[in-house]
Order: sequence, then C-alpha cells, then structure tokens
Amino acid sequence: MKENIILEKLYQDAGKLNIKTIPNDIQKDIDVMIKKMECNKSLISAIITSLIKKISSPKQDVRLHRVDFANGYSARVLDTRVTTPFFKNNFPKYANKENAFLTLATRKQIKWTKEDGQNLKIRDKELKNSFLNIFEQIEVKGTNPEQYLKYLLFRLIKLSKIDEAFLRIQSLES
Repeated sequence: MKENIILEKLYQDAGKLNIKTIPNDIQKDIDVMIKKMECNKSLISAIITSLIKKISSPKQDVRLHRVDFANGYSARVLDTRVTTPFFKNNFPKYANKENAFLTLATRKQIKWTKEDGQNLKIRDKELKNSFLNIFEQIEVKGTNPEQYLKYLLFRLIKLSKIDEAFLRIQSLES
C-alpha cells in the first residue's frame, strides 16, 4: 500500500528535520495537538490518517473523511490498515487501542470544515480550533501536508525519546 511507504519515508525524514524550515503557524497548531494528546489520542491519529491520504491522493478533500459524504473516502479503513499499526510499532504509548475513528469526536457524520466542525464533540476549544485549522490550511490555503506530517512525527519522536530517558532514569533509581 503506497500510504505505508509514504508514512515510513516521512517518519525517516522527520528524524532529521530542521524545524527552522517549518512555518510557525504549522508548529503552533501541531504543538497544541501534541500538548493535549493524552486526552485526545484519536485526533492525532485522525490528523495523520488525513495527511497521508492528502499526500497519496492530492485531489481528495480530506475533510470528507467518510464514504457517505459526496466525494468522501474511508478514513477509518486507512487508519485501521496504516495509521494504527504504524503507531503501535513506533509510538506504542500514544497508540489507540483500536481505530481512531471509533471515538465520539471522529466518528460523527460531520465534515471537518471550519463551519461544520464546530459541532464536533471536542470539549477543548483550542484543540478543536487547531484540529480544524490544519484542515483549513491544507484544503483552502493549499499548505503542503508533508510539512504538517513531518513536524507532527518529529514531535512524536522527540516525545518518545523523552519518555524512554525518563523510564531509564526510573529503572536506575529502583
């Protein structure tokens, strides 16, 4: 599946990323998502799944994450086949137990546009705004989805390294 290849390549690239090449607005939205990830892991997976789809199918409007939308696609299938296994392999602490598109925030038949997305069941307003802004930037403003995905993976890699170091310190103390 070409989405697997795309994700693996960008994961490798993210490990060598110079964040000075990533625009501040991309960093801001992704940093909000990362900061609030513990409570909303499914949103990170949903973003990654959508970014992979946009890279592999540039004409697809990834705000239409369900097949029951006109011109939609099955984000749930892509998440099951690609994103969830990738997370379980590379970021097990942050992986969903199941598909990200089974949670209340992502499974509803709500388009992820600025307007319709206000009806999403995401309590944290800053998180909801960043989530929807990423889709707005990609679909309306034409921002390169690879930049979002590389920076998101970069942040997850860094976070995982911090977690590993913390676990090593704890094991030394015991």
